[in-house]
Amino acid sequence: MKAVVHDRYGEPEELYLRELPEPQISDHECLVRVAAVSVNPSDWKTLSGKWRFATGNRFPRQTGIDFSGTVERTGTRVSRFRRGAEVIGSVIPLRKGCLAEYVAVSESHLGRVPKKVALADAAGIPVACSTAYVGLRHRRKDLRGKRVLLTGGGGGVGQFVIQLGKVFGAHITAVCSKGKMELCRELGADRVLDYRRTDPLAGDDRYDLLFNCASSISYRDARRILDPGGEYLLLDTRGRIWLFLYSLISQLTPGRRLWAFLVGPDGERYDRLAELIDRNDLRVIVGGRYPLERSAEAFRESKNGHATGKIIITVAG
Repeated sequence: MKAVVHDRYGEPEELYLRELPEPQISDHECLVRVAAVSVNPSDWKTLSGKWRFATGNRFPRQTGIDFSGTVERTGTRVSRFRRGAEVIGSVIPLRKGCLAEYVAVSESHLGRVPKKVALADAAGIPVACSTAYVGLRHRRKDLRGKRVLLTGGGGGVGQFVIQLGKVFGAHITAVCSKGKMELCRELGADRVLDYRRTDPLAGDDRYDLLFNCASSISYRDARRILDPGGEYLLLDTRGRIWLFLYSLISQLTPGRRLWAFLVGPDGERYDRLAELIDRNDLRVIVGGRYPLERSAEAFRESKNGHATGKIIITVAG
């Protein structure tokens, strides 16, 4: 099978296509014929070597975290899926990658594709939509009337924060570039700020949650605009493990809190998201599409930081 690999840590240009054996599956796994893979910031950060203390120096390495595809074969103890089922899923990137024609993945890491989302576009759901869902729901079972400030409103995670936030009844202020303002409004943001013209830290507005997708506001500055008991969600830790420790300590103390978090594979969550997407006609915004052989370009666009919505790499036609 064709797979995208790299022989050393570095820039997106290190990626290249290589023929690899088709993966074997265990009793609890499915072999999925990959339709598309979504690009996430953690992809090119892992490629750069930020997590090398965990990934080690064994090469060649595959890449890619979340995908959509069709079940080709199932293990003897798989019960939720049959051959031909359309699925979304993700892998643990420290162990394997999914940017290939086939991937072997645990049944528990797969969910169904939403009925109203094209199979290729569905690759953009597992990591980005999970991040939005878990972040919004953390410590907040009822979001009605809660005020959320979102940076990176037009990005891969931001699009889902806006849509899910509105489903849950939150008041969303989205910060983005001028070119993405109309999209944020269409997705349901109550207020949209152009970060080049308006400082979200200025004024008297206070928030229950700051969802910092663009990493443009520090926790120190965020504390000034968070209500007592408010929370600052940090997605970009840049490989700084101490932030996770600080986050844990912060969760155990009263007052304003910082939470640095990652989302792992969870098929039950993916099914729950598919239900929310179907019931509320949520959209998957795809701002860039690339064929498998141009994966390096897709990674480069993501790393440049100006993509709208998700970047999708098409693997199978």
